Amino acid sequence: MKLPAIALLALAAACGGGDEQTASTDTAAQGTETAAAPAPATDASAPAPAPGSGTVHDVKMVTTQNGASGQFEPAAITVKRGDRIRWTMADGTAPHNVSFSLAQGNPAGFTPPADSPLYTQAGQNFEVPADWAPGTYNYVCMPHAGMGMRGTITVTE
Repeated sequence: MKLPAIALLALAAACGGGDEQTASTDTAAQGTETAAAPAPATDASAPAPAPGSGTVHDVKMVTTQNGASGQFEPAAITVKRGDRIRWTMADGTAPHNVSFSLAQGNPAGFTPPADSPLYTQAGQNFEVPADWAPGTYNYVCMPHAGMGMRGTITVTE
């Protein structure tokens, strides 16, 4: 009689514990999905991209002149509205960032995305959606803008 009672208690504990574990796992997964939303959206759209969205365009932040300057490679890109642009630090020789707010010549009424932080390690990246009206948008690296580290993004429909 004691064995079936113990088995029932173990079964009840396992069922109750499993629900709690599932709930906390679901919450953790939801937080992870929210925090990493750009990467899964890109991966999900890669096999069957919707017209005009989902493509990620990579731009490298490259140090030149022994750290005295830098350049974006490529410096000019054309994207479709809804695509994403990812800037990646190519090396850790000098700090770089992406700033639309300090760039000149952007369309009137353009609300720039927040500037990226200064990156100092290879592989660090910054990504924004190109959800702007068609046109040409300029950006700079704040520490190297005076040395010509500038880029342009042309957005099409």
